[in-house]
Amino acid sequence: MENYITKKRFDELNKEIKHLREIDLPEVARAKLAAAEEGDLKENTGYHAAKERMAILTTKLAELEGMTAGPRFIEDLNVKADVVTIGTTVRVKDLKTSKESSYIILGPADSDPDKNVISFQTPIARGLIRKKPGDTCSIPTPRGTLSFKILSIQKYTPA
Repeated sequence: MENYITKKRFDELNKEIKHLREIDLPEVARAKLAAAEEGDLKENTGYHAAKERMAILTTKLAELEGMTAGPRFIEDLNVKADVVTIGTTVRVKDLKTSKESSYIILGPADSDPDKNVISFQTPIARGLIRKKPGDTCSIPTPRGTLSFKILSIQKYTPA
C-alpha cells in the first residue's frame, strides 16, 4: 500500500526517530546497564523497568520508521479539485442536520480527527472519494450512517 504523507509530518516523524535513536534509547540502555550492575536481576526493579521501557521505545521506533518508509508526498501528487481524492479538502453538508463541515483527506500519519483531518482509509473518506460537487452519499460508519451532499472540493494546501 502507498505511504501517503505530507512533507511536514514526514519531517516531524524523522525528528522523533532521531531523538529516539540518539537520546532516548541510549539513555535507557545506560539505565538498564547501571541497574544490571547492581546484581541480582530477578528482583531488580530498576533493571526490569528499563527493560520494559526499552521494549516500548523499540516498538515505537519501528512504528515510526514504518510511517516514514517509502513516502509518497501528498504535496507532489497531481491533485485536481474536480473529484474527492487523497490530498483534497472537501466541504460537505450533513443531509440530516444541515450542518456544514470540511474534511481534509490525507494519509494515516497525518490523521487528526479533532481537526477533521482524516485518513483516506477511514469509512468517511472511503465514502467521499470519487464524489463530485453536487453528489450525495450515504456512508455507513460504526456510529451510524452519515448522509452528505458534496458542496465543494479544493486541493489540500499545507498551512
